[in-house]
Amino acid sequence: MSLLVLVITGCGSIQRVQTPMDHSSGSSVIDINQGQANSAILSPKNLNAAAFKNMGNLAFIWEGLLFTLDGETGEVKQLTYSRHALHPIWSYDGEWLAFISADGPSLKSGQLWLVRKDGQQAHQVPGINSVQANDQNLSWSPTTNVLAVSGEEGLWLVPVQGKPTLKFKGSHAYAYGPWSPDGKYIAYNVMNPPNTQGSRDEDLYTLNVNSGETVKYITAENAGIIIATWLPDGSGLLYWLDPLHSASLAADGLELWSLKFNDVKPKLVSTGLAYRDWLSFSPNGQLLMVSGGGRIIWAQKSLTISSPKSGSTLELPNPAGSIATDPSFSPDGSLIAFVAAKNLGNEVWGFSESDDLASWVATRLLWIENADGSAAHPLQSAGTGVYQPVWSKDGTHIIYVQNNSLWIIGANGENPEKILGPFADWKKDQFGFYGYIRQDDFAWFKS
Repeated sequence: MSLLVLVITGCGSIQRVQTPMDHSSGSSVIDINQGQANSAILSPKNLNAAAFKNMGNLAFIWEGLLFTLDGETGEVKQLTYSRHALHPIWSYDGEWLAFISADGPSLKSGQLWLVRKDGQQAHQVPGINSVQANDQNLSWSPTTNVLAVSGEEGLWLVPVQGKPTLKFKGSHAYAYGPWSPDGKYIAYNVMNPPNTQGSRDEDLYTLNVNSGETVKYITAENAGIIIATWLPDGSGLLYWLDPLHSASLAADGLELWSLKFNDVKPKLVSTGLAYRDWLSFSPNGQLLMVSGGGRIIWAQKSLTISSPKSGSTLELPNPAGSIATDPSFSPDGSLIAFVAAKNLGNEVWGFSESDDLASWVATRLLWIENADGSAAHPLQSAGTGVYQPVWSKDGTHIIYVQNNSLWIIGANGENPEKILGPFADWKKDQFGFYGYIRQDDFAWFKS
């Protein structure tokens, strides 16, 4: 095994791992690890490893290639050298990465690959055809290094070594975030064939991973089921109900339901857009979410805290003249980070001038408040145009997207620093889907 080490001053060392053969699986990895090192595309101007010190590990895609940054040592490793990597996600222990390898940046599907964080044992997963690069189709077990994959053939379980197992056959099986917190069960939904009236029902199941036993809990009549997540104690699930399987209705907001396995009927939690990254749980099981209908995010959006157990709901006040999105509970549940932006009202459906859109994006600020909505205040030092705030494991820092780059800031607003960027691809579209944008070219393993 040979290593080619290049040092970029102020950026940390970058290692290229050459792996001509993955001996554990016997499959060639030439396609993914072949070629000249492309480390020169990263420089101190793009990457500040010191800003990520002791924050865990960061996987990121830079100009189509997959890298990792070790927060303890500052070491950067380049893991791919050809094709275009998409959607990296960490295993539960931070030892493995799954990602999609596509033919080009315009594609959102491709081959499924696994690789160790040090670049070793990279291999394409055999037997599974093209996989879409999104959270609905890929999810690691929370307790073991097994990946659940919704592919064209059905629902697969993929170990890091050995062959995948097809657990449910059918192209209409979906299993977003399917694992129960103890890793013993998977939740999935299945679209049934049309009935005599032409409508299509969907069923919600759980699968016992060890025994193979399945249990059907509900049938949605002529409606789709979009699994949101498990309740933190594993006692049930949250899901959105999509009437008539309508993409148009879903775009304007859906009802979020709580299904407790021991209850007779599910309970309505709230109504909002079906974005899973707009859901955040506190340690005691309180659900923080964005409520409010309508597909435009610059109107009617506020934060709500609900208790799936009791059904109680508390709507938090927005900053004056603003909407609120992108919520995130601190690890101890005492604080909330969120993004507030100017409320443009329901009459604004788009922007005829790019400057008008940029002006609205510039109103997106990072805010902090107590869990009851009190003491809300902006972290002005974070800058404008903020997206996707996420807390560090110890609650001392927040990582966020700003100005097409990845930043970190202290929870009190101190020492904002750019970690990585700007990402060229992030500059292309500030509108997203009626204002909603989520970047998935990076994945943070917290330690």
